[in-house]
Amino acid sequence: MFELDIEMLKEQGLQLVDTAKKTAQNLADKGKNQLDLINQQARLSKAQRQLGALVYSLHKAGEENQPLVDKYIEAIAEVEKAIEEIKANMSPEEYMEAEAQAEEEVVMPEEEEKIEEEPVQLRGETKICPVCKAEVDGDALFCNHCGAQL
Repeated sequence: MFELDIEMLKEQGLQLVDTAKKTAQNLADKGKNQLDLINQQARLSKAQRQLGALVYSLHKAGEENQPLVDKYIEAIAEVEKAIEEIKANMSPEEYMEAEAQAEEEVVMPEEEEKIEEEPVQLRGETKICPVCKAEVDGDALFCNHCGAQL
């Protein structure tokens, strides 16, 4: 009878370990989904700003480069698709938590005004296009001269 109790305790202990493991994995997956969503939303915002800066720069220079604009639009569509896929794998509660977290990280109004006052072209570091060797914004997804993906 004593041996049966030990076996029963052992089995219950294994069940508890398995339950704890599953709970920990679920929490990790939940956090990863939220982090992925926040990262993709930041990428979307950045790509949209870059597209706006490109269109403005082209307009100001009196130039057109529709293939390059289309590449930015395609890149934005891919990020939007990734966001929708992440949302589909989240519960409504997870999504609301991620949205609340993202709102906390939004730029403060004073900082927003400073950003608007900066020149639209070439913010931050620059890099050289591997195809045409033109100098482009360090955050650019595509070269604004030849359209090569960076």
